[in-house]
Order: sequence, then structure tokens, then C-alpha cells
Amino acid sequence: MKHPKRIALALLAGVSIAGVAGASAATLGGLTAGSLGSDDSVVAACDTGGITVGYTTSYNATVQKYQVTAVNFTAVDAACNAKAASVSLRQGATLLTTQAVPSITVATNAFSITLSTPVEAGLVDGVSVVISG
Repeated sequence: MKHPKRIALALLAGVSIAGVAGASAATLGGLTAGSLGSDDSVVAACDTGGITVGYTTSYNATVQKYQVTAVNFTAVDAACNAKAASVSLRQGATLLTTQAVPSITVATNAFSITLSTPVEAGLVDGVSVVISG
């Protein structure tokens, strides 16, 4: 071999870098207020079968348009009862409104979230919901 010292040095550098990377990855388990990073954990869903979404609308004579006044959810598992929920209505990538409630009441596998500010029905083409707690 022509350069055994270079090979040994390259191997030592590779092992050192791998050790530092392994040590760094091992320190991510749990974040504090004084640190920056990310963490994750597996979360069980309260409803795994899917939820159906519908809307309550009313006619606004002033603007002469229908507006969404509430978002209705059906086929909701009872395990979601008393959890916090938030719904967002969108037009494409544009957020139209978000409404959050601290606790939902799932009765006969359904619940509704009333919007504090109605949204023009013709604009709504997307909905997102999160149930947590």
C-alpha cells in the first residue's frame, strides 16, 4: 500500500463522524423551552373509520348570498366525545375561517361547530378538521 496513514486517517474520521451523528440523534428524545428541534410520537385516533362533513347554510339578504353558518360532522365514533376540535374552511389554498371549540358533544354519532363569522357558501371548496385531547 502506498498511503496507509491516509487510509487509517480516513477511517478514523469516518468513525468519528458516525459517532457524533449517532450521539446527536440520541439526544432528540424530549424537547425543552431552551432547545430547538423536533420530536414525534404515535397518537391513537378517536375515530379511525372516517367522518362525513356537511354544512348548515342560511340566506343573507343583505349580500344576497348563502352563507355557511355551521359545519356538521356525522359517522363520528363516541370515543371523540368531550375532546377539543377545530375546523378550517378553505377556498383552494386560501383560509376562509377557522373555528375552535374546547369540547365537542358527540350525540348519535354526530356533532356540529357553529362559525362565529359565517362564510360565503360559494367560496368553500375545502375543509380540515382536527379532534384532539
